[in-house]
Amino acid sequence: MGSPQAGPLVPLDQLIVRYCSPEWQELLRAQNTRMEFGKGEAIFTTGQHAERMFMVHRGRVKVVAHYPGGRQRIIRLAGEGEVLGHRGIGNEPTYTASAIALTPTTVNVIPMGLFLSTLRANNLFCYHFLLFFAEEMRVLDQQMRDLMEMEVAQRVAKVLLLCRSTFGMDPERPTVLAYTLPRRDIASMADTTYESVIRALSDMQQRGLIQLVGKEVRIRKRKELERMVNG
Repeated sequence: MGSPQAGPLVPLDQLIVRYCSPEWQELLRAQNTRMEFGKGEAIFTTGQHAERMFMVHRGRVKVVAHYPGGRQRIIRLAGEGEVLGHRGIGNEPTYTASAIALTPTTVNVIPMGLFLSTLRANNLFCYHFLLFFAEEMRVLDQQMRDLMEMEVAQRVAKVLLLCRSTFGMDPERPTVLAYTLPRRDIASMADTTYESVIRALSDMQQRGLIQLVGKEVRIRKRKELERMVNG
């Protein structure tokens, strides 16, 4: 049984505007820099010392967890306005996953030390960041439980809907996903094989839920896809 759809998380930059003092907002703006990454480039990697946090300014990113035996799985997608690297916060800050650009991507960069000082100096911001962090972890935990309970086709449909909620739809073609994950990335996120993804997508197309045009996915019956995911 799928989980209810959670409301969108409030972006970090909005939390800063709402709950940081003007002086700290100005300091964060002054220290902010931008970095650009090409498709396939790592923004940070598992085990790397977490010196910076990132917010996606433009582009699309996948977050990849690494498991024993060399196994990898995509555990999260991030679009414009979303934060990366915050799970590295700790006494010995270390990134616990890798962030890879799916498309050419520009990120805003905040030094980790400055962000931690901001948390210490702005109590309301610290409180709401904790709520943000807890909700994000709750959503990730629910996704992991869903993977254990859902059939393969449901998991593939869930990834398509996650692409829709994260990256949106093409503004000029409202039935087309603004970005469709490569089939192998869908397999990684759905914890299945490439061949199973191809079969699941073909079946959904035959049922009239989606339309496949080259690498693109057009969602024809979103509500039926949602009912499929929710069992």
